[in-house]
Amino acid sequence: MNSTTWPLFPVEDPFPALAALAGSASPLIVDGGANKGRTVARLLELLPLGSVVAYEPLPRLARKLGKRFKDDARVRLREAALGSAPARLVINELESATCSSLLEPDAILQKHPDKPMGVARRVEVQVVRLDEDLRDSPQLIKLDLQGYELEALRGAEGLLGGVRGVLCEVSFAGMYKGQPLAGELMDWMEGRGFRVRGLYRPWFDEDGNLSAADALFERR
Repeated sequence: MNSTTWPLFPVEDPFPALAALAGSASPLIVDGGANKGRTVARLLELLPLGSVVAYEPLPRLARKLGKRFKDDARVRLREAALGSAPARLVINELESATCSSLLEPDAILQKHPDKPMGVARRVEVQVVRLDEDLRDSPQLIKLDLQGYELEALRGAEGLLGGVRGVLCEVSFAGMYKGQPLAGELMDWMEGRGFRVRGLYRPWFDEDGNLSAADALFERR
């Protein structure tokens, strides 16, 4: 895959472009890797009649997420990770919690030299398949799973027919051990009827090479 094939949009907020693909004023949205809920809040700001199922496996972040949206009927919290098969797996919780992953950290430890990036603890968490956990197909999916995005998409395959847009972090250089790179993930999505609309929030290494970005997929 040639990373220059698609337009780069070096903006901090790719969510208006995702929301524009909803096809409805009241879509069902999946937020995989919801963290403290910043993306949940942004998507509901853009689509106030929508509803969000937020997946967050880390217990302490799930508690904060639940507290933040406890009075918002539009938000349903699932304290679980997304993957290709139901399981109990160990997540590597890094000191910078947003970089925590079910995969072992690798080059990610050098991506943010200004942040503490060591493994703070390892926590056993529940992993679910999205197409078994949800009854209805979402229209939009956002995934920020630190290298586990393709596994989550494989676990969503039974619902992808109703999905209109996916915003998914992709890596052109391995950030985590065993992580599928962007080309493999993009080819998989292409085979299921999606195309890349553009790459958002690109991150370049010290040599100027594109290392990671958020890929916006739309149904062809």
